[in-house]
Amino acid sequence: MKWLLGITVTAALAWCAYWYLGASALERNLTAWFEDRRAEGWQVEYSDLSVRGFPNRFDTELTDPAFADPETGLAWQAPFFQLLALSYQPNKVIAVFPNTQEILTPFGRTQLDSTQMRGSLHLGAAAGMPLRSAVFVADAPEFTAGEARLRAQTLRLAMRETEGTDLTYDIGLEALSLAPPVALKRRLDPGDLLPPALETLRLDAVIRFDQEWDLRALEDRRPQPTAITLNEARAAWGPLGLRAAGALDIDAQGRGTGEITIKATNWEEILRLAERSGLVPPAVLPLLETGLRALAGLSGPETSIDVPLTFRDGQMRLGFLNLGQGPRFRLR
Repeated sequence: MKWLLGITVTAALAWCAYWYLGASALERNLTAWFEDRRAEGWQVEYSDLSVRGFPNRFDTELTDPAFADPETGLAWQAPFFQLLALSYQPNKVIAVFPNTQEILTPFGRTQLDSTQMRGSLHLGAAAGMPLRSAVFVADAPEFTAGEARLRAQTLRLAMRETEGTDLTYDIGLEALSLAPPVALKRRLDPGDLLPPALETLRLDAVIRFDQEWDLRALEDRRPQPTAITLNEARAAWGPLGLRAAGALDIDAQGRGTGEITIKATNWEEILRLAERSGLVPPAVLPLLETGLRALAGLSGPETSIDVPLTFRDGQMRLGFLNLGQGPRFRLR
């Protein structure tokens, strides 16, 4: 019995020492990392940093965090932020966000409210903590920018390493019951013929990047896409439906080369929405409508269209219609 008691006491003391050393190292490393960011010109503020959770957890909490990267113009602040991990599995982390956050981009300030927002991250054991997988879920998220409010029932974002392929990630996005801002809805749908929210908005893609997603994505620069395989992008809004699938290669300037097939149901009303939103200049509308009507006649029912969206030499074409300069696929 004395022998068993001795082993138990020794094991308990060893575990206490492990937790204390691990918690101290975690707090010290985070503090040093924040100081390094300050040295690079970041704004890094918080009123408290603590690690709790003895004996089985490393629960890190930042109070009143505020971070800003002047090089990209991105900033974030919140009343708190938590990273929760089991002490015997510290590379699997739960991120807990507050109900209210503020996000600042070069396009303006946005407030994000939600009833609950959490993320789970699986990190590699290497020094840079490479991302193996991540899932973020927000319940009843609401984005507010000025007078405009964008709401959803649920928002999910998932990312994981593609098995057997370096620097490549499976990425999924889903928004359920996505309600556009009221003013935008009135402009897009003056007759109020569409439901107040899109039923679904989904994205399923495989993206190859020029470097791994790890700490360098925060410290240095964001990994940039070099190839995109769009398995499916889908949006449904009442009788309107839009699907897309295809593949693009992305050059160093962010220009795409490849083809994405667009399938649209009730395409004429979708075109009217694009016109009312300002995406289609009025001068281009007659030519675009005539071309799409011809393409619809070739692809089946006139209310539906199945047409390739082609990217080449920085330009974008829809079927035989030249749409002008294509987007740049770059992450700030």
